[in-house]
Amino acid sequence: MGAMGGSAIASNIVANCCAHYLDMPLTTNRSPIIPKWVGKETLSIIATYSGNTDETLEMYRKVKATGAVMVVITSGGKIKGIAEKDGIPVLTVPTGFQPRYSAGFMIGYIAAIMSSIGLPEFKNRLKGCLASLENYRNYLESPGSLAYLLADKYKGSVPVICTESKYKCVSLRWKAAFNENAKTICFDTALSEFRYCEQNPWAEYKGKNLRLIVLTGENDLAAGGPVNNAVKNIESLEFPFDLVAVAGSSHEERVFRALILGDYVTVYMAEAAGIDPETTPVITELKERIRGEK
Repeated sequence: MGAMGGSAIASNIVANCCAHYLDMPLTTNRSPIIPKWVGKETLSIIATYSGNTDETLEMYRKVKATGAVMVVITSGGKIKGIAEKDGIPVLTVPTGFQPRYSAGFMIGYIAAIMSSIGLPEFKNRLKGCLASLENYRNYLESPGSLAYLLADKYKGSVPVICTESKYKCVSLRWKAAFNENAKTICFDTALSEFRYCEQNPWAEYKGKNLRLIVLTGENDLAAGGPVNNAVKNIESLEFPFDLVAVAGSSHEERVFRALILGDYVTVYMAEAAGIDPETTPVITELKERIRGEK
């Protein structure tokens, strides 16, 4: 899947969910430079919420030149007209959102595309946990929920999200949510890198403004496992950190619960600070400058 920014996170989420059972590669390309292996045997989904992102339009042109099978996901813009003229299928998402808020629609479309080519497992797994996810969302909206508690805890700190590779899409989403909803800086790191490369420098950050968040699934906390061992090592450094372990009966359910939690935490942080979580004036101005509108 080729996309940029908020339009690309849907592909990262699907790829992370499918990695342990899909028998073919599912990759996300966030650059106008496309891999050399893209060709006539490749299914390429090009996604741009606005339909006007220059890098994604360039991806579209380059992928089309390879003869790959293509599908476009967009709300409109230039790419919709170009794709329709080229005879490329276009799946449209509703307008009026920030790109990052369209991820749910795009995930649904990707699941449907995969199912249509004989890969229904992700769609079926996702449908199987929808009721549970709705209940979890309702819980997070209640006063005193985990989202409210974490929002208060992260106030005035610089969060650093630490995850295993299978939750990389979650750390990317949380990082963007802190940046764009709460308007605060955030970093992410891999749990494996933290265990082997980053513990010594972190030991010097006691009393500083950074706050480490170890984000994982409840099923990964077994004694002697990599997450459990990492947590013990972090505790030995004697600086504050949070272990956020998300429950769920499947990997998909745990991933989506974690994604929902991050969105609510950062929205509550923004509301507490009197900030509009939806607008991103700096990004809007940057895009206008790139397009020569300012």
